[in-house]
Amino acid sequence: MEIKDSVALVTGGNRGIGEAFVRAFLAAGAAKVYVATRDPANAQHLVDEGAGKVVAIALDVSKPEQIEAAAAQCQDVSILVNNAGQFAMQTLLKAPDLSAARSEMETNYFGPLAMCRAFAPILAKHSESAIANVLSAGGIVAVPGMGGYSPSKFAGRAMSTCLRAELAPQNTSVTAT
Repeated sequence: MEIKDSVALVTGGNRGIGEAFVRAFLAAGAAKVYVATRDPANAQHLVDEGAGKVVAIALDVSKPEQIEAAAAQCQDVSILVNNAGQFAMQTLLKAPDLSAARSEMETNYFGPLAMCRAFAPILAKHSESAIANVLSAGGIVAVPGMGGYSPSKFAGRAMSTCLRAELAPQNTSVTAT
């Protein structure tokens, strides 16, 4: 997929791997990059550096109403990077209850799925488009100490495979990294 002149949206784009994606898109000539973060003030440094090409938006991928608002606001997206994630640092059996595992599934699996569902029609408007689901090694090798994180990333990997087949007819590529 050609990145030059594309429009990308990066969830969790205000720091870490997400920030690296934002910077890479800008370096490759993207026309615009939406930095999705729970608090847009946390992405102000990227907006300031982005020379008018970076737009910070409020988005918590575990909140369907915020996903709908982002899709309504960002109608020009051709590349979606599902990078936002959560690691609750709880094991599956020793956690006091299932809340940590449920929260990890909500953020790491259901959130990216909801983003793909919301943005698929927008991506279809382009002759080529892409989705990159950021998973980590925790989605390839089960790490017992990672509680619900590893299973949620495994689910994200399977989801990516299914979406790749579903979105191929509209020329939207799907990768899981």
